[in-house]
Amino acid sequence: DFATPRAVLTGHDYEITCAAICAELGLVISGSKEGPCLIHSMNGDLLRTLEGPERLQGPESCLRPKLIQTSREGHCVATME
Repeated sequence: DFATPRAVLTGHDYEITCAAICAELGLVISGSKEGPCLIHSMNGDLLRTLEGPERLQGPESCLRPKLIQTSREGHCVATME
């Protein structure tokens, strides 16, 4: 038996490098190789895209999200590499 996904999160063009879930607020935050962090609802709705400066976007960018952490209050911290 396979589990049925609760939601499919879309929006990244490259591989996901990090993700965090804030169950208290019903949010999923993910970062990917091309740079932006996406905030989804637990239902799969894309709520917001957090992008860096234009010159730092894309898979060749020197800054990529490596680790994302959330708090119950809705604060989000992303460590870039």
